[in-house]
Amino acid sequence: MAVTIIMKSSKGPIVDPALCRCCRSIKKCRLLSSEYEWMGKKEVYSDMLMDCFGLLLSHLDGDSKDSCICATCVARLREASAFRNQVLQSEEVFLNARLEENKEDGDAKSFIEVKTEPNDGIDSDTHMDDREDLSIEHQDSKPIAKQVRAETKQQTPQEITRRRSLRSQRGQTEGTVDKEVMGRMRGLRSKLDRMLETPETSQKNKSIASKPKKTTDDNDHKAYANTVTIVHNSYVCPFHNRVSNYYCYYCKDQFTNPNELREHTLTHDPKEMFESMMEGKKIPKIDITRIDCRLCPEKIDDLETLKSHLTNVHGKVLHPITNEFLKFRLSLNNITCTECNSSFPYFDMLKKHMIDHFGTFICDMCGACFLEQNSLRTHIKSHNKVEASFPCEICGKNLKSKYSRYLHVATVHEKKPTVNCYKCEASFLSYALRNKHLIEVHGDKRTFPCKLCDKVYNRRKTLMEHNRRNHLKVYRHQCDLCDQRFYLPSRLKEHMATHTGERNFRCEFCDKSYPRLQSLQEHIRSHSNERRYKCDVCNSTFTQNGSLKNHLKSHHQGYEMDSSYN
Repeated sequence: MAVTIIMKSSKGPIVDPALCRCCRSIKKCRLLSSEYEWMGKKEVYSDMLMDCFGLLLSHLDGDSKDSCICATCVARLREASAFRNQVLQSEEVFLNARLEENKEDGDAKSFIEVKTEPNDGIDSDTHMDDREDLSIEHQDSKPIAKQVRAETKQQTPQEITRRRSLRSQRGQTEGTVDKEVMGRMRGLRSKLDRMLETPETSQKNKSIASKPKKTTDDNDHKAYANTVTIVHNSYVCPFHNRVSNYYCYYCKDQFTNPNELREHTLTHDPKEMFESMMEGKKIPKIDITRIDCRLCPEKIDDLETLKSHLTNVHGKVLHPITNEFLKFRLSLNNITCTECNSSFPYFDMLKKHMIDHFGTFICDMCGACFLEQNSLRTHIKSHNKVEASFPCEICGKNLKSKYSRYLHVATVHEKKPTVNCYKCEASFLSYALRNKHLIEVHGDKRTFPCKLCDKVYNRRKTLMEHNRRNHLKVYRHQCDLCDQRFYLPSRLKEHMATHTGERNFRCEFCDKSYPRLQSLQEHIRSHSNERRYKCDVCNSTFTQNGSLKNHLKSHHQGYEMDSSYN
């Protein structure tokens, strides 16, 4: 099911309705992984959760309706973030004060300490007392010196000797403890500095730390710098995608035609937006169908030629690395891999294929490969995921999430339009109705013909499902009691009733029950006298498919029924 982005501004998108990942309420929400502006500052709520609580939420790269946070939780998160910053600042002041105090104590100890020298015929302890008194008198302004001098004058020579022996025994221990305390405080101070550092300071420190040796961070930084330079100075087209749709990298407008996407992207200035939106994001996907230079009329077809041109003609700095981003040449028909020229009918298939070329992050548990480390982390969590079940209170159907249950109830039982047009305010009960609206009202060209048969669909996803079900025969769900396989798990569940004898689908108009939902739906039509099944030979009509089959067997033997009835 889709959600509606009802506001698109510099402050960030708003999704309505959506499931809040923090309180599980369904209301108007913001995206956890998007950047928003509040009181002149940028904030990303998933990063704030990580900074405040160390929480790394999963599946933030999926459908936006499952990666959101409501306004109430945003306010609480801001309060927690502000309190965290207050504690860190207070800790910094405290550590600075302790460091200064220890420094002053060290100076006082070194100033008061006096070496004992032998005296001919004179009591060394008494002579030491006199020298201590003299040295202390020069520091009358220090309270600690006054206290030491007062205590020393009141003590007898025997007490002074005993105190000095204890002090000498304790000196080495105190010195060791002082060193340990100072070392521990220096460690805390460095940790605090890391926690308080800004993104600008962090980037600066990374660049400084990477100078002695080349690291992965250094290569990432070079790739980032090259990407920014190329996008700023050429007509390449960065984009996002989800399923069968392309999205503008800057304003998230939706397109199915790559030509329209490229024309729209030209209305944005990449120097104003690209760098800020790329910061901390995934590896960008960039269409290189057009690579021409923005700084001069030069026509360029190859990315390496563009790099040489920018370096030699315009003096731009580009690091000697390749594969800074994922390169595509988008087209309406088959899309070709820019690395090996393999052809794919759908973009999602090409994107998965790109893992063969650039996938470097591998799951140790199952061997799955990913382009980014964040995707691998999310995948690893799925191994420990417990399948949740949210049954519908009306029909008993189990849904995978609370939001899915909400959409099921809204569309199936309450008949509420939940699929919104992204070009106007209209809403629909299904994607098919929305696509029909886009074709008739907005003039969209949505025809996706199957290359293996004469079927034509108005959604690329529907065409993909048609291919998997009818041509590729991708039946992953097999019955444990027989050899039958099914495309959908729901069909397998209905099939199991034939082995157990369960008849869980009961007619609300009579007492008949059926093992399959489809059989019940066909039966219900008999109560409405809707005759959907027509005989091609004699034009007789029937309410159920089974009745038509019996009619053909008894009246038209040898006639093969149209496969569309099966």
